[in-house]
Amino acid sequence: MSSLLVVSAVNQRQTRTRVISRKLGQMKRRADELEELAVTVDRLVNSPEIARHINDEVIDLITTMIQLDPTSQTLPVLRYNAEQLAEEMRNPARHREIYRLQESDANIARTLYQLTDTGRILRRRQAAGKLEVAQMEAFIGDLSWTHLMVGVVSHTIQGHKSMARGDVLRAYAFYKKAQQVALQSSTNDDRRHALIRELSELMSGQRKFLSPVLMPETEFNPPAETDTAKMKAEALDQSAI
Repeated sequence: MSSLLVVSAVNQRQTRTRVISRKLGQMKRRADELEELAVTVDRLVNSPEIARHINDEVIDLITTMIQLDPTSQTLPVLRYNAEQLAEEMRNPARHREIYRLQESDANIARTLYQLTDTGRILRRRQAAGKLEVAQMEAFIGDLSWTHLMVGVVSHTIQGHKSMARGDVLRAYAFYKKAQQVALQSSTNDDRRHALIRELSELMSGQRKFLSPVLMPETEFNPPAETDTAKMKAEALDQSAI
């Protein structure tokens, strides 16, 4: 009987160890995903606070991991690094550059998923009392605008690149695709109406690029002397066909 009790206790301990090890592996993978997400989102959204909240989620996750494995020597180091990053993110003077261009439809889809995941994290933190309702709503609005602009910026820049190659019809198609993204968006951001109007002007040849206040990603903008009248004429001919 004593032997059976010993064997049972050993089995239970081994089972618990395996469960904890498996759980820690899952949590470590999620922490890595969140670290990447914080860096990615920080370059996409206007608010610098959103990335900090994602990093705070990393800190909370690592703290839970330490509770499960208090003898670990690497987890405290990971938490220290995340806390140092949190301090950097709290610096209002830190340099940030918004850049929403994605080079492929696959990259656009992945980025939109990351923005959606960020929204889930913020809502969960608000439900846990770690974020005020008003803050969360402001952040969700920022994410919604970014969700719209990722597609608009990416397609618009593809249009600019086509214009630079002299492919006017393809440029028109990309500009129209960007406008469709804006038209189909459910965001209630006031800038959406100005964006749709400027995209219409872009397609009709009344402007050559979007206002920098809407699209600061300006490195691919056509030069001011680009002949957009040719684009308008060819686009109208194409629509007639």
